[in-house]
Amino acid sequence: MMKKLVSILLMVLLVVVLAACTSDDKSKDDKASANKENATRDVDTVMGKVTVPANPQRVVVDWNLGEVMAVGIEPIGTSKTILDYGALLTPFVTEKTQDIGADGLVSIEKILALKPDLIITYDTEAVEKFSKIAPTVVYDTSKYKTVQEKVIAMGELLNRQKEAQEFNDNLEKKVAAAKARIDQVIPKDATISIIDVGTTKSTIVVGETGERGGDPLYQLLKMNPPENVQKDIIDKNEPRIDVSWEKIADYAGDYIIKISNPAIKQKSLPAIWNTLDAVKNDRVIEVDVRSYFMSDAYASMLQVEDLADKIEKLKK
Repeated sequence: MMKKLVSILLMVLLVVVLAACTSDDKSKDDKASANKENATRDVDTVMGKVTVPANPQRVVVDWNLGEVMAVGIEPIGTSKTILDYGALLTPFVTEKTQDIGADGLVSIEKILALKPDLIITYDTEAVEKFSKIAPTVVYDTSKYKTVQEKVIAMGELLNRQKEAQEFNDNLEKKVAAAKARIDQVIPKDATISIIDVGTTKSTIVVGETGERGGDPLYQLLKMNPPENVQKDIIDKNEPRIDVSWEKIADYAGDYIIKISNPAIKQKSLPAIWNTLDAVKNDRVIEVDVRSYFMSDAYASMLQVEDLADKIEKLKK
């Protein structure tokens, strides 16, 4: 009987000890989890050092959606302008990403309701008001020369350096594959220009820039710009210039990427359009401004493949 009682007491004691250990382990796990969630780091920005979450989970970005997505984060909020003019990008955006208002008119109330732990903006004048909601950093793409550098910088900002490198490696493969396809259609010495015929009364001719397909075409695919595009736009670090219809032939390449907006009813183009060699020889690639207005890192990757698809159709 005594042995049985001792055994029972030992079992009870063991249960108590195990329970205490489990409780202690849980306490340690909870504390470690809390420490991880509350961990911060300092990042250098154009506005100086900013203390941000070490691993932000609820990011709002008012412009550079593509760079944030490139490092594997889907933000909880972004500009309606990006959602409206990033048609190639938006299929990869879920309901998680909420509209915070049009560019320049973003709603502080909407951002506040989303409870972000980090806000990324291009607007230095918005930092003060955004900082009242969450840590805010200015991401200035003008500081980076290439699409890849923009991704690396965002990876540093969001503490996702590995994801940034993986994206760039994947981008390099996709660009090489797309270039090989394009080279089967367009001679290597041919020139190609980007002309937006649907935004102004004249035309917009695009250089090597993060908008309207400039970076994908000239920086990533390394296609040849016409001499005047190189001299008057790219060499002067201009993103684009307005060109009158009377002078459009001076900037037209052997091939033309023609940007228009099907959502807007447009009048027929001036007769001079039909005199361009690219038009007369069916060397025009038609694209929608809603798919090509943005040329962020993620959109650029998608545009590279889209251009290859469209250019391949020219030989059919």
